[in-house]
Amino acid sequence: MAVGRRFVSQVLRLTGAPVAAGDTVMWRAPFGCRVTQIRAYRTGGAANAVNAKIGSTNVLAANLTAGSSTFATGSTNQALASGVGSGKMAAGDILSATVVSGDGTLVIVQADIEIDKDVTEL
Repeated sequence: MAVGRRFVSQVLRLTGAPVAAGDTVMWRAPFGCRVTQIRAYRTGGAANAVNAKIGSTNVLAANLTAGSSTFATGSTNQALASGVGSGKMAAGDILSATVVSGDGTLVIVQADIEIDKDVTEL
């Protein structure tokens, strides 16, 4: 039975002195879906550039500058069928949070994910 589209959020909390640059796995897609937004939050330090990846492809066309005690938000391009900026995920794809640079001591990355309306869960 198909249902209307639904949304889930995946959150990853990274700490360090400072948080190290690199990719950290957040989620594995159990079905087709699309990352619609990436949000990033930071405390400590002067700045952090953040993105996310599906496999090795950036989710956002441009990195976010994580807000200091506030969330910065980047949206994907819903018109793209695939590639950088599309946010499109197939079943089995891995979503990773990417800290590109910066010196924050706490970085939170949140991904908002839209589940295709024709997906049925067992």
